[in-house]
Amino acid sequence: MNERYPMQLAWLFLVAALVLAAGLGLRDPWPADEPRFALIARDMVESGNWLLPRAGGVLYPDKPPLFFWFIAAVYAVTGSIRVAFLFPGLVAGLGTLYLVTDLARRLWGPKTAIWCGATLLALIQFPLQMKSAQIDGFLCFLTTLSLYGLSRHLLLGPDWRWFAAGSFAAGLGVITKGVGFLPLLVLIPYVLVARRADWDVPRFKLRDARWWLAPLAFLGAISLWLVPMLVATIGSADPDMLAYRDNILFHQTVTRYANSWGHIKPPWYLFTNAIPWLWLPASFILPWLVPAWRRDFRDRNAPVVVLGSWALLVLLFFSMSMGKRSVYIFPAAPAFALIVGYHAESLVKRVGVQRVLLFIPVLIGLLLTAVGVYALLDPARVQTYLSDTAAIVRTAAAVIGMGLVMLAATLIIRRRKVLTAYASAMVAFWLGLSLLVAPALDGVRSGGSLIELVDARLTRAERLAFVAWPEQFLLQWNRPAEHFGYRRNPADDARDSAIWVSAADDRRVLLPDDLLEPCYDPERAVRVGVAHRRTWMLVDAHAVRNSCIAGADEPELVVHYAPSGSRRSERGAASPAAAAAN
Repeated sequence: MNERYPMQLAWLFLVAALVLAAGLGLRDPWPADEPRFALIARDMVESGNWLLPRAGGVLYPDKPPLFFWFIAAVYAVTGSIRVAFLFPGLVAGLGTLYLVTDLARRLWGPKTAIWCGATLLALIQFPLQMKSAQIDGFLCFLTTLSLYGLSRHLLLGPDWRWFAAGSFAAGLGVITKGVGFLPLLVLIPYVLVARRADWDVPRFKLRDARWWLAPLAFLGAISLWLVPMLVATIGSADPDMLAYRDNILFHQTVTRYANSWGHIKPPWYLFTNAIPWLWLPASFILPWLVPAWRRDFRDRNAPVVVLGSWALLVLLFFSMSMGKRSVYIFPAAPAFALIVGYHAESLVKRVGVQRVLLFIPVLIGLLLTAVGVYALLDPARVQTYLSDTAAIVRTAAAVIGMGLVMLAATLIIRRRKVLTAYASAMVAFWLGLSLLVAPALDGVRSGGSLIELVDARLTRAERLAFVAWPEQFLLQWNRPAEHFGYRRNPADDARDSAIWVSAADDRRVLLPDDLLEPCYDPERAVRVGVAHRRTWMLVDAHAVRNSCIAGADEPELVVHYAPSGSRRSERGAASPAAAAAN
């Protein structure tokens, strides 16, 4: 082994830990996904129900629970949601980086391993995703672990234990997010390569019984959650439990892929709108990479061809679905980093590549500086996106500082080492976002500022209900509350809230101004503030219009939510619990 490799690897991980850990504990969860996942995890710990995820006390059927378990476990240990919700991304990021470097070392040697790890860390999407509390970062770790195990067998084997472990990791990926099976697609390019005698890959007998290790390990991992979930739901007389089972097994998997209802994009979207910016800087050096990959195919370089083909299969898989999000390409990023990093040492010697590596941070620095100056000179134009003027000023100053530091780092260091200049500028970018920009924006982005205003208007004896509530509001609210269902028709929410609030003088409802009509008189509503591009109003019984609640004795649905207590929901006017609560 290269004697310098341990020190180089330590420096790589030191930089990665600095970038990925920066800002941990300095902000609350931000929408769209982070507050929901943090709320679910907190409720798991406080309710003791870890099997079936709930959002605000209502069953949440969109995703299996493995990722939520991770956040909940950290929360149970630390008691801090600010630490818990971002910690899985830190662990997943460092774990993914290790898997990439170790696989590259085994395939091509220690020097190439450092290049592959540095390439992964340099991809814009890697820190961006691992520093957020979305499922996709944790999923990426599991799919990379699976691909690592399968590659240890198919490209470096035989190693049947790693083959089983890789399949088991794919099963864990499935109970994190349905597409966790994707690493198993690597068998397709492997088989196509192995059929040709002039390609140097391990070959196995098709009748070897050990091939069954893959499906057994895969299904075994899935059963860790699937079997208890089925036991809990199949025998239940609760229609919500049965709907949860059917939704998570079919609607959120097969139907979501085959007949998507959201994020509808054209087939080429991932290649034209996601890869060009998320996989910077590598995407900008494709003119030099494509000829190198062509030579790899001609020279029968099996690892590059198999891993590259798998990454392409992942992109094609998501491109065939009508619903697409940029984050979907993330599981393919480590494999992409491997086939880019394999050529990185020779590519960075090219003048054109060096110019690209200098152009990117200079461009980002100029854009940040321009945006910050624009916001400072005319804060009113930014208030559509950020309503707090003080937050605008703080954020603009931080953004200007980031931009100037990036420009200085690039222009001063570039004469000595292009790679050092690029790395210094991008580390400054990520640290600035985490340590300066995020804390400045946190009150507005997390909903905390608005909830403080609401809390200031209510006495401790008054009860609050939420209509069309974003998860961050319920996460920020630190006392019991009511709401009227999760993802219901907002008009039904508003009508139920009018019935509920009109039953007592100590009740208040928080709702967006576009839902005041027809149940509430806008003249009697109190404007609280703007958050997430909506104006939020506070109303009481005096604002209710009798025409809206005529003939209704109680709401169709009320969910009583207590952050550290039991949750229950009542449907229909005949429910004794509902009558007692109302």
